[in-house]
Amino acid sequence: MPYDQVMHKWKEGELKSGGSGKPIKSQKQAVAIMLSEKKAAQAGKKEYQSESHSYDHTRPKRPIQSRYSK
Repeated sequence: MPYDQVMHKWKEGELKSGGSGKPIKSQKQAVAIMLSEKKAAQAGKKEYQSESHSYDHTRPKRPIQSRYSK
């Protein structure tokens, strides 16, 4: 989304957070959303994917070890 569209939505209170869905109150947050969307568009992603889902699922998990086990 271009800068003028992001600022218009922010001023009208229509710009919402992706995670919680709450309206954005800070102009800095609005600019950060614009930059993240621009970066995702340049990378060729159609939808924004959060960082928590980007880890490698193929990595083997280590067994849980307790400090108190013998």
